[in-house]
Order: sequence, then C-alpha cells, then structure tokens
Amino acid sequence: MGNVDYPTEPRTGRDRQVYDKDLVRQVAGCVAFDPKTNKFLVISSSKHQDVWVLPKGGWEDDETKEQAAERETYEEAGVRGTLKGLIGSFMDYDISGQPKSNVWFFELEVEHILNEWPESNFRQRKWCTLEEALQYLRFKPFMQKAILASSFGKK
Repeated sequence: MGNVDYPTEPRTGRDRQVYDKDLVRQVAGCVAFDPKTNKFLVISSSKHQDVWVLPKGGWEDDETKEQAAERETYEEAGVRGTLKGLIGSFMDYDISGQPKSNVWFFELEVEHILNEWPESNFRQRKWCTLEEALQYLRFKPFMQKAILASSFGKK
C-alpha cells in the first residue's frame, strides 16, 4: 500500500464518482485476507443491520481502481496491506434487477490492522474462515463469488 496517508475522515458524496458509458457506477473493493491467521475480513453494512459485506466503495476520478480499493478498505475496515492482484469485476443489481454498480474486487494481503479508522464509530469487522465468510455474505452473492474467485478462496 505504500506510504499513503489517508485522511481521518472518509470521503463522502458522489461528485467525483466514475461511471461507465451506460452510466453504471464503478466501485472498487477488496477481499482482505490475513495470512497470519488464514482469516477473511467482513464488515458490517452501513445500511442494513445484521448484514455483512466486503469493504468497497466508489471509485473516484482522481484515483485508480487500485487506489480506490485500498482507500475504501482503509476507510471502512481499518486495514492496510499489499494488493496481490485483480480478482475481477462483479455486477451488483438493485431490487428491480437493474445494474446498480460494477464492483472491481482486488486481493489484499493484510499487513496492518488499525484500532481506529474513519468508519470505526459505526462499522464492526469480523475475521472468519472461508466457510464463515460465505455464510456472513449470504445476502451478497456477488461478494461470495469474489471470495471464491480469489486465490485466497482456493487454499
């Protein structure tokens, strides 16, 4: 992740969001894996109680997909590490079946777990086995697919 110093407050708003030619919002996130414990990271949803998700958020026009994935993982989950590569892009659909966002997931090998992070006042995080992560992500099938497509999910 280099020596990037992120602000203590998360970015907000969608003024700088990247959209594709069909006006689908572009989002970046990480499948974060701690090689010391062989555990995956899931975080509490900011919108739905008792729903767990992978860290992800809007890709903005002043950063690369990779930078957005690292930033969002820091802001939402308080972890830093090394990106190991792109897993792929996964479409997220709204309740009516329309494309809501195209999510670019990267593998992140966790190196630092912070005690405080920008969204620590309203997000929880859990470290879990592959099977537990898949269960926690049961409401987000595209996130389950991302974990299973990662090299971490094949161990």
